[in-house]
Amino acid sequence: MLRGRLDDARDGLLGLLKKFQRIKKTQIRVVFDGKKAPALDLRSETVGTIDVYYSLDYSADFLIKQFIKKDPNPRSATVVTSDKDILFYVNRFSARTMTSEKFADHVTMTLREEEEARDLPEKEHDPVVSDEEVSFWERLFRRKDRR
Repeated sequence: MLRGRLDDARDGLLGLLKKFQRIKKTQIRVVFDGKKAPALDLRSETVGTIDVYYSLDYSADFLIKQFIKKDPNPRSATVVTSDKDILFYVNRFSARTMTSEKFADHVTMTLREEEEARDLPEKEHDPVVSDEEVSFWERLFRRKDRR
């Protein structure tokens, strides 16, 4: 895969996750295999409010397992993966899991619902109408009926 395409895919994923995080107001940690760039030994960075980790010489699987193993409350974590080995491992710590496919559907649906909600005209609350205003409108409509 061309380096630029990998960077674009990573940036696209992080962009979607930032939108999702803004809506759901949840902490997100993403672990990528390898390095961010060939000559860069960057272990982690923050993109928006998303914690991004690069596995460098380890596998991303190893880092995910370490995060869960060292988490003081792994039950509060949700690990998104379709890797059966990771699913089995994190279940031992009672962490919640979701397959990558289900998570992709969840993100897509959340973003779509947010967009649709934004496109709807804002609902007016039941306005309070005074007796004087009611009288005004009644007089106005009675005049039109007489014509």
